[in-house]
Amino acid sequence: MEAIKFIQQFSNPFLDVFFSIITNLGGQTIGIITSLILFWCIDKKLGFKFLYAMLFSFSLNNILKGFFNAKRPIGTEGIISGEINTATGSSFPSGHSQGNGTAFAFLMNQYRNKFVWIVGVAMLILVPLSRLYFGVHWPIDVIMGTLIGILSVFISNKIFDKFFNNSSYIIVYTTIIFLILGVFLPTEDLLKALGSLSALTISLLLERNFLNFDPRGTKIQHIIKILIGVMGALIIYLIISPILTDGIFLFVKYFILIFWATFICPIIFLKLHLCTKSIQE
Repeated sequence: MEAIKFIQQFSNPFLDVFFSIITNLGGQTIGIITSLILFWCIDKKLGFKFLYAMLFSFSLNNILKGFFNAKRPIGTEGIISGEINTATGSSFPSGHSQGNGTAFAFLMNQYRNKFVWIVGVAMLILVPLSRLYFGVHWPIDVIMGTLIGILSVFISNKIFDKFFNNSSYIIVYTTIIFLILGVFLPTEDLLKALGSLSALTISLLLERNFLNFDPRGTKIQHIIKILIGVMGALIIYLIISPILTDGIFLFVKYFILIFWATFICPIIFLKLHLCTKSIQE
């Protein structure tokens, strides 16, 4: 608690805005956006791998949250809490810190240049710090969240590489294990995570066996693909959100969104000649 109080003594309007941007547009958002752009436009396998790492970590985080069910510092005397709308689920481990750790550990491992590492190290510090600044997590939450996020990358990469290199169904088995655990810890955030992970798992199998598209193309083609993907997801979200509001419907909602992005979009891209089929994987 003293660490949070120490950080909050420096609170001011500038830092309020700065840390609000950091906490809302941190590694989780960057990870999802970057993985989809990679998948749609640059390197399908790398995009799949990055998105799998993010969703694997998201699922693991919410299983751990459900298991530990730790109380947040919100409401604790002497601690001022802000950005409470971003504080869903229980406290340990921090979802923002874990997602951020996953995103930047993946990018830093993949792109070993000075710029990526400078930004990565900065974000690995700033996102956890923002969660303490707003009084929505304890120090142990953000420290362990970051470490688990980094570890998740190495675990998910091993699983993904084994799937692609050896035609192993380990990804399917891993998803099934998560789904079984989810039956005992059915929080809203976990349902979102498992819906997303299930959709990606099915898309991986279907795309590999029936589509096998090559995302490379011209700059104009890339722009059109991104517009189709983003606008389509937005329209779907606006249509299904009032219907699929809670419980198992959240699983369905996020399944649809990820399935759109990772399987339906490539079908549309092929039909519109925005990409081609790969000769071989």
